[in-house]
Amino acid sequence: MNEVVAFWILSAVAVLGALVAVRKRNLIHGVFALLVFFAGLSGLFLLLLAEFIAAVQVLVYIGAVGVLLLFAIMLTERVAGDDSRRMTSRGWFWGLVVAVAVFAVLLLPVLLPAIQQVPTPEAAQAIDPSVKELGHKLMNPYVVTLEVLALLLTAALIGAVTAAQGVRMPKEEDSPE
Repeated sequence: MNEVVAFWILSAVAVLGALVAVRKRNLIHGVFALLVFFAGLSGLFLLLLAEFIAAVQVLVYIGAVGVLLLFAIMLTERVAGDDSRRMTSRGWFWGLVVAVAVFAVLLLPVLLPAIQQVPTPEAAQAIDPSVKELGHKLMNPYVVTLEVLALLLTAALIGAVTAAQGVRMPKEEDSPE
């Protein structure tokens, strides 16, 4: 299978996953559709030969964020939405106008080739694009911060589970009268 066919298939999977994720009323189905979107995006990163970013996409978004969203949904009481409610909003026209404006701004560098020909600074250094170098640049200054953040998130998850359980009433014992 050549890269163009793979690109179109993965793009269709990503777009359909995103559309299903925002249109589903059932939260569990929406999260699973979001995970399909993240998987399609990871495949697109693989096509761009960005293996490290694809692996991070799978580990962080599909693994961590997906599990976090599923835990958050399980801690809520209402999982399924009310299907009898109206699916469209009154401001769809203005939303469409803003979406087209954002799309046009994002496509502006492609439509105007003069913008792409920005001169690079002469003092720019050659970049070593190895995964090892990227890992060192990301992890070395932030190791302690990452560990503290992991402990904080673990404490927050334990607190959320405790708060979701509610207050337990002690058993009423027979009191003599």
